[in-house]
Amino acid sequence: MAAHTIRTRQSASLHKLFIMQSASSRQSWRFIDLSVGTAYENMATDEAIFISCQQGMSPPTLRLYGWQPPAISLGYFQKLESAVDMEECRRRGIDVVRRLTGGRAVLHHHELTYAVIAPENVPPFSPRVLDTYMTIGSCLLNALNGFGLNAHWVALRDKHRGGTALPRHETACCFSAPSWYEIMVGGKKICGSAQKRGSGVFLQHGSILIDHDPDVLAALLNSRKGKEAFAWEIDASTTSLNRHVKATVDVHDLGKTVLSSFRDTLGVTFNHGSLNDGESNLKDLLLREKYQTADWNCKGSTATIQAA
Repeated sequence: MAAHTIRTRQSASLHKLFIMQSASSRQSWRFIDLSVGTAYENMATDEAIFISCQQGMSPPTLRLYGWQPPAISLGYFQKLESAVDMEECRRRGIDVVRRLTGGRAVLHHHELTYAVIAPENVPPFSPRVLDTYMTIGSCLLNALNGFGLNAHWVALRDKHRGGTALPRHETACCFSAPSWYEIMVGGKKICGSAQKRGSGVFLQHGSILIDHDPDVLAALLNSRKGKEAFAWEIDASTTSLNRHVKATVDVHDLGKTVLSSFRDTLGVTFNHGSLNDGESNLKDLLLREKYQTADWNCKGSTATIQAA
């Protein structure tokens, strides 16, 4: 066994112990249950909670949601024309939105999306970005394994030692590009996450794939390789829940499992809630003046997006 893999497992074990010790004083969090919104509404909602938490007006929050219509979210720094085939997106009725967080493009369709917004220095979290990824990743691992999967951590250099994934510069796709301590099933990535920090608060949101179609994703995103080769690369590096379970996974069942896993892993109490008045007003403002605008979604690009 590689020495780096041993160190990775030791780090994960120590981190699990840290979570358990930190949970001795049970905290109260807000849980916003599964809802479906447009790409622009979803991103405006996440940022509204993030800002409100920075202002001390909102509690730590776990939010679960879906996307209607299906959409592609761009990482903050991505260029629209190099990442997305806008003509194909228009033809298929796929919305495109830019995220507040970094990373690469994600197609949001057959999935469950989560968002965690909380102070970065309140246990079980710490100001270290990697620690936060591992804490939330532990919750996701436990949720996936609740469906009988053998989900596991794979460190960056271990995953790509076999050379099956594309180099970082080759693709705009999140699920075929490497990131820290990925969650894998059967040697393939099943979750993608991104994080934003500011004023002592972090926002981490990400996707848990229930189903996926490499051909569709390759058609919607741009790559230096041809569409057929790109689809093959995506299929070689990405998987989804329904490829590993006997019964089809329902998004609501997945949501319940994710909630239970966060509660048990973090040792916190969740109170069902919704956006407060301040968050709702801020969400509407961000929707109108940011996420539905070409200035935000197309910045630095010659391409255009028409938001509903």
